Amino acid sequence: MIPRRWVEMAPGERDCLENLAAGSSGNEAVIAEWERAVARFTGLPHAAVASSGRQGMLTILNQLGVGPNHEVIVPAYTLGDLLPLIQGLGARPVPADINLDTFNVTAETITPRITSRTRAILALHAFGAPADMPAILDAADKRRIPVIEDCAHSLGATLAGKQTGTFGHAGFFSFEYNKPVNTWGGGMVVTRDAALAESLRERQRGGMSDPAFLKTKIKGMQTEQRMFQTGAAFVPLLMFALPGVRGVMARAYRRMQRTPPPRLRYLPVQAEIGIAKLSTLPERLAARETAAKAYCDLLHPDIRPQRLLPGATSTWYFFVVRLPRSAQIPRIGLLLNGIDAGIEHEIADDCAAILDDAGCPNAAQMYRTAVALPMFDSITPEQIQKVARIINKMAF
Repeated sequence: MIPRRWVEMAPGERDCLENLAAGSSGNEAVIAEWERAVARFTGLPHAAVASSGRQGMLTILNQLGVGPNHEVIVPAYTLGDLLPLIQGLGARPVPADINLDTFNVTAETITPRITSRTRAILALHAFGAPADMPAILDAADKRRIPVIEDCAHSLGATLAGKQTGTFGHAGFFSFEYNKPVNTWGGGMVVTRDAALAESLRERQRGGMSDPAFLKTKIKGMQTEQRMFQTGAAFVPLLMFALPGVRGVMARAYRRMQRTPPPRLRYLPVQAEIGIAKLSTLPERLAARETAAKAYCDLLHPDIRPQRLLPGATSTWYFFVVRLPRSAQIPRIGLLLNGIDAGIEHEIADDCAAILDDAGCPNAAQMYRTAVALPMFDSITPEQIQKVARIINKMAF
């Protein structure tokens, strides 16, 4: 089977994981080294680790004083799990629609959603493709509203030569196992605000160390990869794809996923892995760029891949396309031909629908018609050709 995602090991990563299994989580000093490495990479003065990207976002919102009777503008097409975090502060998430070419929010979709209660704007760089930050910042700055960059997909992506995360008040990254840099969980915030960075470091110092949480995550991914290698993944994937049972399977899968405790410490061994993987990031992103171009050359013109802004580079975290029909049947067709693909909430959520807001039609259309095709560092030209051939047949 061709998997939708595949986790690669960096040089020295197995040694780090063996040390973790032996009971050593490493030297604390390496965390500061990792923070400095990300700060240098992005070009900002401060970077600080967080237990997750979500907790990084929450710390930024707290630092901005977001609370009851405030509003936070969010992309209508993003991770739905972010909404309860905002609501937990007493604030109301307000969805802004996306552009159907770039899959990102724009200044034009954000501006009508701004009110006197808007306290922050959350701009996602969807699937690693930069949003139009200069235009978004121009709209926000006129009303003195801070912009937070959701860079969970986009470490290494650039717009006009600037790294994502460096445009707004702060940016947060995720280092989950399928992200551009995988440290088996955790996150990072980059900012020009020294007080925000120190707040995150204070949380880290007071956090709970739990190597077992990391070990469980690694074991789960290794099991998933063995299932793909042996073909055992087909049956559960088919159950996820069939309309009659996919909802039940999705709920069961989500219950099995352990959410990181809010006060979980980021471990030194994760920082060691991050430093190693950051050093290979440009090379790996170049390989993904080559794969994305190959897909674009092979796909039928009515299958629409994500379009990049002029002067932008993407991480191609996911390779997402819009089909001219609902994605459910094509997804089953791909699977029956040995190809794993994602649709609907497996890619992102229709947050406008979750919030009962009918004002974001593009997000609703995207949710219904989008497919995430296989994309990983080592995907081969032959695999891309097979995926393109099948999706070209199934999309109509």
